[in-house]
Amino acid sequence: MIANVLGPLRVTLNGGSVVPAAPKARKVLALLVLNRGRVVQIDAMEREVWGAATPKSAATSLQNYVMQIRKHLGMVLPGGPGSALAKQILVTEQTGYRLAVPDDEFDVRRYQDLVAEAGRAEEAGHLAQASALLRCALDLWRDEPLADLPTGPVLQSHVLRLEEDRKSVLRRRILLDLRLQRYEVVGELRALTALHPYDEMLHECLMIALNRSGRRNDALSVYQGLRSALAEGIGLEPSMRLQELQKSILVAGGSLTPALPSVGL
Repeated sequence: MIANVLGPLRVTLNGGSVVPAAPKARKVLALLVLNRGRVVQIDAMEREVWGAATPKSAATSLQNYVMQIRKHLGMVLPGGPGSALAKQILVTEQTGYRLAVPDDEFDVRRYQDLVAEAGRAEEAGHLAQASALLRCALDLWRDEPLADLPTGPVLQSHVLRLEEDRKSVLRRRILLDLRLQRYEVVGELRALTALHPYDEMLHECLMIALNRSGRRNDALSVYQGLRSALAEGIGLEPSMRLQELQKSILVAGGSLTPALPSVGL
């Protein structure tokens, strides 16, 4: 089974889609995919599908959603819609349901494996390899997680966790590129700081990249832009770290090689 959640939900088996059309059944399938190999408790499914307003018919409705998914599984399995194999893939447990499939064809698993491999490469001092692996990991993202699915509280917690991890990995890759003196990341950082006008780390990286590539005035302009955005948007000044960086660039000019911020592995 090939399952992708880093973008619109895509689940295929034997080359055919097994994603039902009904939104609530798709939510159930998304929960099963994100927890592949583990039991998804019935109460978690109910909270995702109905929130706090769980109807009395919830248990019966969930059974129907599971039947819909099994029907789609059966359509691409030997035996057709009533295939017994479908029940071996989507297993009924005492307290919930479990998708009994390996996760080697799951995009989140591939993403996590690439990130872990990049961490090992970085620890070994192979910075270019680590950067390339993180790029491959980030390339697996087609959009926001489950972009075509209106998520409830349970799925949303998964989405937020994945998005935060993506941001962290992107920062790690940018820092690696700066350590490798790849100052062509300036364009990417320009776009990211426009999207995240209050993100001090991204602005710090952009200032450092500009200054190290001989663009001192541009680096100082980035600081002024950040200061204005923070003051007008949330009534704050840049952190002391950013203030010290700006002062250092002013004093040392183009000869400065400021230290990069850090992101934990």
